[in-house]
Amino acid sequence: MGAVERPHQGRHRGARRDPVGTALTVLWGLGHVVTLALLGSTADHQLSTDHPVVAPPARSLPDHDPDV
Repeated sequence: MGAVERPHQGRHRGARRDPVGTALTVLWGLGHVVTLALLGSTADHQLSTDHPVVAPPARSLPDHDPDV
């Protein structure tokens, strides 16, 4: 009886894994987690302020007519 050949679909469980591909996948996922954490921290900081940020008062005298 002849051996039946099957086309390769995916990776065989005994095949070696690509370490570079795995490292890049981990870095990609870690970058997304860090980005979401920073965005969440920034949003939380902005929303949790007790008072809104007000522009500081002008440090110069108001304009007026010197002849008065």
